Amino acid sequence: MLSISPRTPGTHGFKRPASSDDEADNHGESGGRLGARSRLAAVKRACNECRQQKLKCNVQQDPFQSCGRCQKQGLKCVIEPNFKRVGKRNRNAEMEKEMDALRARLAVYEGKPMVSTRSSLNTPAPDHAFATGPVHTEEEDAFLHSQHQQVAATSLLDLRSGSPMFHALGEVRLAPIQVMELFNEFFGCYHPFLPFLDPTRSPDDVCNKDSKLLFWAIISVAARHYETDSALLKRLKEPVTSLIWQTIKAQPNHHVVKALCLLCTWPLPARTTIADPTFMLCGVMMQIAMQIGLHQPTHAQDFSRTKVKLGDQDIHDRLRTWAVCNIVAQTVSTGYGQPSITLYDSTLDFKMDDEDHMRIIPPNLFVRLRQEMAASRINKLLYSANSHRFADGAAATYMRLEADRLREERGMLDGVDKELEELHHCAVSLHLHLYSFFNKEPKLERRDDLVALYFAATTFLNRVFMLQRENRLKHVPYHIMQMALAAGFTLLKLLNSDLATRLQSEPGRHYVTQTVEALRKSKVWPNDLLDRFAEVLAQLWKESSRGRSLHSMSASPVVNTPGLMMFNNPHQPQPQSNHRRHSSTMYENPLGLVMKSRMSMSVVFDCVWRWRESQVSGTVEQLDSVVMNNPTNPDSSTNSTPPPGAVVENPAHSLPNFNPHLNTLSMPLSLPNGLASANSFEIFDPVSWMLESQHDWGYGSGGFSHDFGA
Repeated sequence: MLSISPRTPGTHGFKRPASSDDEADNHGESGGRLGARSRLAAVKRACNECRQQKLKCNVQQDPFQSCGRCQKQGLKCVIEPNFKRVGKRNRNAEMEKEMDALRARLAVYEGKPMVSTRSSLNTPAPDHAFATGPVHTEEEDAFLHSQHQQVAATSLLDLRSGSPMFHALGEVRLAPIQVMELFNEFFGCYHPFLPFLDPTRSPDDVCNKDSKLLFWAIISVAARHYETDSALLKRLKEPVTSLIWQTIKAQPNHHVVKALCLLCTWPLPARTTIADPTFMLCGVMMQIAMQIGLHQPTHAQDFSRTKVKLGDQDIHDRLRTWAVCNIVAQTVSTGYGQPSITLYDSTLDFKMDDEDHMRIIPPNLFVRLRQEMAASRINKLLYSANSHRFADGAAATYMRLEADRLREERGMLDGVDKELEELHHCAVSLHLHLYSFFNKEPKLERRDDLVALYFAATTFLNRVFMLQRENRLKHVPYHIMQMALAAGFTLLKLLNSDLATRLQSEPGRHYVTQTVEALRKSKVWPNDLLDRFAEVLAQLWKESSRGRSLHSMSASPVVNTPGLMMFNNPHQPQPQSNHRRHSSTMYENPLGLVMKSRMSMSVVFDCVWRWRESQVSGTVEQLDSVVMNNPTNPDSSTNSTPPPGAVVENPAHSLPNFNPHLNTLSMPLSLPNGLASANSFEIFDPVSWMLESQHDWGYGSGGFSHDFGA
């Protein structure tokens, strides 16, 4: 008979060691002196991993130091107050669903039917003889098998650590392999155009330690032309937009500013200008950056309610973010034809001969910063509201001086990627020379400036076409395509004026058609803004280059007089000289701008306005169908721009919705009552009102009663 001896001090029974969570949970239940003492003591909290496994944790909170278990097993040691343990049954069910999704993806690659986890144990493997998918070689099967093993290994590691395997946002769920593919796509194709992020950081660190918005911003940029899942960006747009505003309402950090920099450089595509929040997000980006003190990177404590300890690397990171923030803000201002909202203060006064400065900001970012500083200087000097302070002819002189200064700075700045630096230099140069349209001097006196504008546009387009041949154009920032659009409309105006004799008309004609092709190939979605603007440019070019007399003063028809044309026809009696002089006051020169409120992008908005006014009926409503089903081919006719003074009959128009009695480039567009001057920022709504329907303004037929919706 066994006897039970009393427990000695050396005898230990089995007992689960109490974790710090248990101590914290029992804190309020103990009474007396122990309860009072525990209330006075600081609450010790275990990390998420130890709480999930109900193990004792020795994590140190202040200063933070990972617990021994997480360090030994290479786990991520994080303390979250609202963390809740996940039951094993729920976690196993979730893993079962994820394995089904992985098997479905693998079945797509192998061409086999999907086998569910629940039925895989009782269902025999499918016979390859009856498989409808493609037959793979042994090497391909080995590769797919290795990929499957990699996914399975990742799943087991995630299951062991208790962290979710998939990254989810709304209804979008991404496996680790997809995330790595998208991150590699971003850093390989997009990041060279704005290199300010750290490519060595893992996606999990970006998502969990930096910012969830930054993680999904990288994903959304990489998904713009993601061949594996072309519909991913469409599924991401709504949840990413919601995440943007949720993050802005919370307490943002400088990683959120990085995310906004990406989303303003490669914005989510939109079909209409009113649905494009990029300019608004750009302003929010600058305000958040100043609110958290990025413009004073060494004095972050002055802008924070909590204690901030920053090392040198943190200060440098904040300073780089502030520099990129100003670069992005200037490119958005230029591309959207708005005043600069940048703040180029002494904080950004870097010097190339200072090694400490060059360790903070890399040479390619330094060159981009100086280039956008020049663009901001051009905005404030020439395009600002007080530019009328110049005397007649003085503005053109300042423009030429700025052109010389740009060339001098380009020779001094030496970065890393000379091709991209030259691309952005040509964009800033085009931004400068577009002021030629604003010059009030007689056309004869500003002829040299207009010729310089022509060569600035073609030089920039050469760089754009070079990227297109390298299949890199679809990855460029959005403002590059906006400037390409401005260059295309510039050539449209110049080549349909009497200045065409001094220009290379035939090569210029090919520049316009290639611009339309480049815009269409760079679109992110069918019928997005780039696609719609390309259609407008194609229609205007096709109509203006099909034989209309654009170069004589009698070429323009009488507006609002249906059926009456004044084309330079030998069968029509020639008007008297005094009548011709009177006509010159009625009809505007094709090189003139009616809309002058959008700075260098005014040429784009001006041409779109003229396109709208030249419609007979229905084209605006049918634009969606035309863009999607039957886009205009601007090079379908061999007719080129007629030489000055050529006698041309009014041709049959291939676009029936164009008014045959209107010259789309030289018609005298009149503004509404009381708005005779279009060169005022106060008159126009700053959010592209002219691209949307405006029913309250009294336009006649073919005016703003139609909704262009671009």
